Amino acid sequence: MLSPEYLRQITEGSEQIAEELHQYIISEIVSRMVARIGRGEDYILTNADAWRIRTLQESGELLEDILTELSRYTKREQQELLEAFEDAGITALDYDDKIYKAAGLSPVPLEQSPAMIRLMERNMLATMGEWKNFTRTTANAAQRLYIEQCDLAYNHVMTGAVGYTQAIKEAVNNVVSDGVTVTYPSGRKDTIETAVARSVRTGVAQATGDISLKRMEEMDWDLILVSAHMGARTGDGGQNPGNHSSWQGKIYSRSGKNKKFPPFSLTGYGTASGLSGVNCRHSFGASDGEFNPYAELSTQDKANKGKQYEKEQRQRAYERRIRKTKREVLGLQAGVDNAPNEKAKFALQQDLDRKSYLLQKQNAAYKDYCKQNDLRELQDRLMIAKWNRQNAAKARGAAKRYKTAKGID
Repeated sequence: MLSPEYLRQITEGSEQIAEELHQYIISEIVSRMVARIGRGEDYILTNADAWRIRTLQESGELLEDILTELSRYTKREQQELLEAFEDAGITALDYDDKIYKAAGLSPVPLEQSPAMIRLMERNMLATMGEWKNFTRTTANAAQRLYIEQCDLAYNHVMTGAVGYTQAIKEAVNNVVSDGVTVTYPSGRKDTIETAVARSVRTGVAQATGDISLKRMEEMDWDLILVSAHMGARTGDGGQNPGNHSSWQGKIYSRSGKNKKFPPFSLTGYGTASGLSGVNCRHSFGASDGEFNPYAELSTQDKANKGKQYEKEQRQRAYERRIRKTKREVLGLQAGVDNAPNEKAKFALQQDLDRKSYLLQKQNAAYKDYCKQNDLRELQDRLMIAKWNRQNAAKARGAAKRYKTAKGID
């Protein structure tokens, strides 16, 4: 069994890799787009066919370079997943095996069980396959975004809707604000970091669930303990697998034949909406039928725990906003660094200064919120790829310029 906190943290390595990839893609789009649009008004005022042909050619070069870079990130992700799945498997069985050993049974270690190793490998390969799908989708989305923004800038200048410098500024802001997203068949869109985190968490939960059940078969064990956590999804509120709050924190019968405990099938294990389904942080393991560390969560002062959960969720929201603004600051910095002339550079610098000031205010609000609610500031959750001391210093300088220009104390 894995704790909900373990399943929350297990994705952090993969999220970091995906975030670095996302930041690389945004920087590439911005720098190339500024170079493309910024070749001068004489260049942008060419006929539409010539502009389109050259934009498509350069978008192909962008895609090719991103795909080349993807191979490097994919190798890192493969190693990260290998380590994550191995640790999760060992951790999950370590909990279960204590129950079996207390009952006088002798479970074999994970590394000595070919059947369980195959189950772990199957789930890990499926998760790796999703990474490849997500990254390929993101690369294609980056190419489309480049084409869309170049064409939009061209059309705006040609129709006189905006000037040349404003067209550059708008294109850069559109890219850094929205980023590049993964689109699911359902139409839902997520950043690649979010998509990867969901995939890894689901893959690990399903892999450890599979080996836990395999171990129970080997040990001829019937009773299962399901974990619990605050804020569990409720679905439609009915007594069904989609309502995680209804089945969490209880002991179940794997066979469904034990009259004292409900059947494990009520959790919906093996379905997308049930236990260990998509993005689920619940886990399960062997139970002795007596000890249940999660039972208290089902009956004790939920009001107090609920308030704490709400505070922490608001803290997560502050952290997400700060990370998003940092990504936008880095993207705008790429635009400033690649600006074709002083006029465009000045316009982009103004946006960078304003965004840096927003970041400063967000950081201050985060500190105040944590202090007022007795929460520990989690600096690791504020970090993004390529955000170092040099970038932080540049952002502080930019924020200072903005305050000076606006007469803000």
